[in-house]
Amino acid sequence: MLPKDNPILGEWVSTDEIYGKPERLFFTEFGMFKAGRHVPADFDISRKKVTVTTNTATTEYLMVSENMMKQRVPRQTWRFFLRIDALEDIKEALDKREVSRYN
Repeated sequence: MLPKDNPILGEWVSTDEIYGKPERLFFTEFGMFKAGRHVPADFDISRKKVTVTTNTATTEYLMVSENMMKQRVPRQTWRFFLRIDALEDIKEALDKREVSRYN
């Protein structure tokens, strides 16, 4: 499998907040950045599911779309993440509101 076939490569941010701020994930070809350090990881990709295995944990992500994924969270349901690039585009679109109820 080629690294470009891995749909979760890149930077992601959670749609909810943990400890008062969104969680950020950054996946590389060889692992992920966590708490400021690079952690080696293996990626098992099957269709829309990506399983990330590090030396401390195995985490399952399901691709909702090219720019959204959800993470299976034990004892909860799911956490959603948006690709940073897509989030910037969404914020930019919101900042450029052309429709105003006061015009």
